[in-house]
Amino acid sequence: MEALIEAGIFLRADCGGKGRCGKCILKVIRADHSELKSPDESEQKLLGKRFLNSGYRLACRLRVCCDLVIEIPENSFQSPDIVRKGPVSPLLRTPFSVFKAPPDRIENTYGLAVDLGTTTIAVYLCDLVSAAVMASISVRNPQSFYGDDVMSRINAVTGNHKTLAHLQAMAIKAVEWGVVSLCRSTNTDPKTLKKMMVVGNSVMIHIFAGEDPSSIGTCPHQPLFVEEKTFIAEEIGFAFSPSIKIRTLPLISGFLGSDIVAAGIATEIKNAPKGTMLVDLGTNGEILISAEDGFWATSCATGPAFEGATISHGMNAVSGAIDGVKIDRTTRKIACSVLQYDLDKEKKPSGICGSGVVSAVAEFLRTGIILETGRFNPDIHLPNLRYGENGGLEFELVSAENSQTGRAITLTQKDIRRIQLAKGALRAGIELACRETGIGHPEKLFVAGAFGSFVLKEDALAIGMFPKLPEENIEVVGNAAGAGAILSLYNGGFLTRAKELIHETKVLDLSSHPAFQETFVSSLPFSK
Repeated sequence: MEALIEAGIFLRADCGGKGRCGKCILKVIRADHSELKSPDESEQKLLGKRFLNSGYRLACRLRVCCDLVIEIPENSFQSPDIVRKGPVSPLLRTPFSVFKAPPDRIENTYGLAVDLGTTTIAVYLCDLVSAAVMASISVRNPQSFYGDDVMSRINAVTGNHKTLAHLQAMAIKAVEWGVVSLCRSTNTDPKTLKKMMVVGNSVMIHIFAGEDPSSIGTCPHQPLFVEEKTFIAEEIGFAFSPSIKIRTLPLISGFLGSDIVAAGIATEIKNAPKGTMLVDLGTNGEILISAEDGFWATSCATGPAFEGATISHGMNAVSGAIDGVKIDRTTRKIACSVLQYDLDKEKKPSGICGSGVVSAVAEFLRTGIILETGRFNPDIHLPNLRYGENGGLEFELVSAENSQTGRAITLTQKDIRRIQLAKGALRAGIELACRETGIGHPEKLFVAGAFGSFVLKEDALAIGMFPKLPEENIEVVGNAAGAGAILSLYNGGFLTRAKELIHETKVLDLSSHPAFQETFVSSLPFSK
């Protein structure tokens, strides 16, 4: 799979290349089989003897040790789901008022805005003249091979410049794949692309810039730089338009990156009432709150479960992903809503994205299928609730015959625990941020992030992700980090706004907070 990524060929890797999802299937047509390593346990489990004997393998498990001729089935390729008209797309739903700001006018040229997430990378193709988002795309960050969170990536590159360069190249190839897909779908000449704005958490921005993030991984978690960076594309390995000018927004600290800064710009939090909280939900959950004495920011390690990663049948929010679950209270019949971006090519369900998992867990709570502790209810007897191959309980959402992959789509006890841990970390961060700033609870809550574009407020409240607020006080603002990157791409004046916001922001470090562990543990149970 890594060799294919280097060649600009992206396969589905919903599990981050861990050999768990079985989506990266390919067929070996010709090879020196005496040199090929035998299928490992995960391949044997996911493919079975019949497929293995026919030459099928998993790209994330198959090491290249000799010349290979391979055939890749269409379903194995990463879906280039192009979303038109960015401000109304699932990645950027809210048409923020500041989009009306006049752009820096450059005739007949286009630009790119990139939200470089730990798990998901979002790319937006923008018209620099009309200040319009032409289309957007998301891609799984291939760096997941080296771990699901930023600490894993830090550990991978510490003292190893070769691995750092490799991770940098993977991110660049992923962005490039997205750009090429967008240009092809919109008939845009890559030569008309003139500039790119990139935002992301501090570790991702360091790796993108080719800088060692190791200092962020140890106390006092200091980044090598916080100021904005500028590059010419070819300097860091981009090939699609070598002369394009690339800029990053500045960072706040080691664990508070330019993504939360960009989200703060897009939501105009400086003009919001005191007590307004912005929560950017991603692998690294970031929180920005407007208090009486200015702004406070903190981060919490929510992990990638909210984005569908680490979930048994998790996937990106692309066509074929289950994004909502309803269970009839009387008949216990299950109804799943499935994302379809191309209605001419409707897909059967092939997995479940983060909002779908939260929706399912909320329904399990409402119907008593799971307890507030997160355990499946031993007194519930349903045909969909059964023991899986690994001996643990799992709940079938879609049968094998009704799925795209031919395998049943289930949620396991481990999947629910992963959501529970993510929810607990987020809620602990919110509680401590409120406590330290003297605010009892947020007066208004902005929920941002690609995951935040899809999750229903009632589902998030049902599992206790957020404090008990009236739904009208919670606003889902989509990928606000991406929106801030777009605004900064259009108009250089937003860089000044970013610097002003950073200057007025104090950092709350939860990693050393004496009450974090106790608050985290008390935040773990689900609430009805």
